[in-house]
Amino acid sequence: MASGWMKSLQCKSRTFEDVYHPYPKILLPSASCRKSLQIIKDIVDIPKPKPKKPKPVTTVKPEVPTMNRSRSTVTSSSCSSSRAITELSEGHPSRNVVEIIFHTSWGEKDFPGRVEMIFKVENVGLTMSRFEEFREAVKARGGSLSEGKNWEENARCVADGNEVMQFYCLGPAEDGGSHGGWSFPERKGTAIRTFSGSGCAHENGGGGEGRWAMLVCRVVAGRVLKQLGYLNSLLDKRVGFDSVSGDNGELLVFDTRAVLPCFLIIYRL
Repeated sequence: MASGWMKSLQCKSRTFEDVYHPYPKILLPSASCRKSLQIIKDIVDIPKPKPKKPKPVTTVKPEVPTMNRSRSTVTSSSCSSSRAITELSEGHPSRNVVEIIFHTSWGEKDFPGRVEMIFKVENVGLTMSRFEEFREAVKARGGSLSEGKNWEENARCVADGNEVMQFYCLGPAEDGGSHGGWSFPERKGTAIRTFSGSGCAHENGGGGEGRWAMLVCRVVAGRVLKQLGYLNSLLDKRVGFDSVSGDNGELLVFDTRAVLPCFLIIYRL
């Protein structure tokens, strides 16, 4: 089984091509990359068992608060009503898959540190509905342009909004923190810079040693404008595009609804 996971996750070299194709060609991504994104979706969408109804008791005793690290849930202060995190214990199948993705996408060199904790981000309510509504809007726009001369470049938009898996570095993480205070930009009009590789995301998040936090995200790239170099120079030319791709798997999206955090990784270098 482990070898099967590894084969399905070796897609870092094709991720950039999955976002944008400079020349007309079949836009379907590599099977391995699609499997990685599908694996993330499958892990996130695993239904939770319904809680059993408690038996009625005649007396009520004060409960002593306890903390089970493998199943603890912390609400994020960035959007307390629609997002919480649940830690995945070591050996958990979902944690193993996410850790493999994180390690294999670090870069040419091996990941030099260690992963301390991985949390599953519970997106419900408004956060999830905003993401799905934005993806449907991108798919609809792609369909309206599919019969023109650029119909091939819109194929991915029509299929799934040109959805890709990206990394977003949150920066240094405090030692011994609850990890419930992490924040994610959700203000309207804010552009979000993500990366296809965890190593590039780390370097662009500040780089260096210490304890860090990073998000694994589903990103609706939509129609992508390719630009190598300084991306901010293209902000005035983005009309008709949902994102801009740059060097080293960099993807700048113009709408915060396009990014859905799925996992929070705490690691140390």
